[in-house]
Amino acid sequence: MLKNLLLPRARRVKRNIIHKIMNIRLGKISDTEKISQTHKASIRTLCKDHYNSENIKNWTSILNPEIYENAIKEKILIVAEENNAICGFGILDVETAEICAVYIHPEHTGKSIAKNILLKLESLALENNIDHLNTCSTINALGFYKHQGYIETEKGFHQLTNNTKLECVKMYKKIKPV
Repeated sequence: MLKNLLLPRARRVKRNIIHKIMNIRLGKISDTEKISQTHKASIRTLCKDHYNSENIKNWTSILNPEIYENAIKEKILIVAEENNAICGFGILDVETAEICAVYIHPEHTGKSIAKNILLKLESLALENNIDHLNTCSTINALGFYKHQGYIETEKGFHQLTNNTKLECVKMYKKIKPV
């Protein structure tokens, strides 16, 4: 019985340590190679059970550092760092009120990093007078977005720059100040 009483505190301490080590900040041009590597690793591992190998290959083939440079210049790109390693990133397009990306390196799943990135993007959206957000969720991330309060609107496809079509689910959320 004593062991059970101590377990929740131990989990709280572990979470607090993770949050102290993890840092969320704006992405920099010098991060683009690491962001690309994180994005590719995430897709290859976390999406492999939901998309065929040809789609995964075509998808990851276009993820060069330059696309993240464009996102840094034209959108809001944030990264989550842990021990000086980029373990996740997210992109917000203020003009279209869209969450364009939330990806976590597969070695860092289960630490609430994706949730923290999404919360930060939502906070940045509010700072930019956006009261609702749209996203096109990958099939594997559908449950994550639903758990964060996003509502499914329709199934569709996201067309990549190399004409690969990926099945996705369009979603939205009305956001409010916390």
